Amino acid sequence: MTDQKLPRFQWNSLSYLATRVGRVGTMALGALMEAEGLTRHHFTIISALQESGAMYQNDLADRANINRGHMVAYLDQLEAHGTVQRTVDPVDRRRRLIELTSDGLRFAARAVEAAREGEEKIYGVLDPAQREQLRALLQLVIAGQGETRA
Repeated sequence: MTDQKLPRFQWNSLSYLATRVGRVGTMALGALMEAEGLTRHHFTIISALQESGAMYQNDLADRANINRGHMVAYLDQLEAHGTVQRTVDPVDRRRRLIELTSDGLRFAARAVEAAREGEEKIYGVLDPAQREQLRALLQLVIAGQGETRA
């Protein structure tokens, strides 16, 4: 790797540095998703379903912090990809239950592994205590914007 000299502002900008680290840390995941014709929004949906199991469509939109109108298009794409399936709630036919298919579960595992590998690659320069400190600080910043872990 060649040494690069960033302008002073970028070298000292928390936002620039965080964005740069995030971009490099998600390259492997991004490549996998792109190869499958999917995006980071799809990954967020897949991750929420992997973590929580089947969810109603509106609950999933809230959990993934995705506009409900956009959620329909993302789910259409994931369904065509074979990753999710939608079923009608027998009690309230207006509601759709979304869940990962067996192929979706396998894909979710691959995607999460790609994300972990990317993080390990970029954060490998930090020891475990430093990683935990950085995670806590970033979570504090995000929580200050009104977001929390679901």
